[in-house]
Amino acid sequence: MAGTITGTLERIQTQMGRPQMVEIVLTCTADAAAATYPATVVNTLENVSDYDLRGLKLYSVKAIPGDTPPKDGTDLTITDEYGVDLLGGKGENLIDATSKTWIPIGPAGYALPALITGNITVNITNNLVNSAVVNLVLELVGD
Repeated sequence: MAGTITGTLERIQTQMGRPQMVEIVLTCTADAAAATYPATVVNTLENVSDYDLRGLKLYSVKAIPGDTPPKDGTDLTITDEYGVDLLGGKGENLIDATSKTWIPIGPAGYALPALITGNITVNITNNLVNSAVVNLVLELVGD
């Protein structure tokens, strides 16, 4: 079976005067024979594409290993339409086989939300476990 990434989007109601919040949960399953994940455009996923992400800011990412976890030290990048890593390199070795991990967005040494201006692509690399599952939670905020 080829690797897949599927997603759901939830708009989180906030009090008046506070920025809107959006949570995207991605279920990422590695290929059954090659242990690879497909590079996937989040904006165009079924259950996500009905909502325009442009103008929101990617605030943080959580990685939660599934029942068949990926290899320790699996890497994650989230790139924008120009190929820029919105995680600023913080996704290197982010995905763990046993621990739930979390990072704020921005370049090393900073926590600075990234403005979404177009399509964003999830790239998971350096996994060696066939059919490994990891759930990614992308937390976005608006103004």
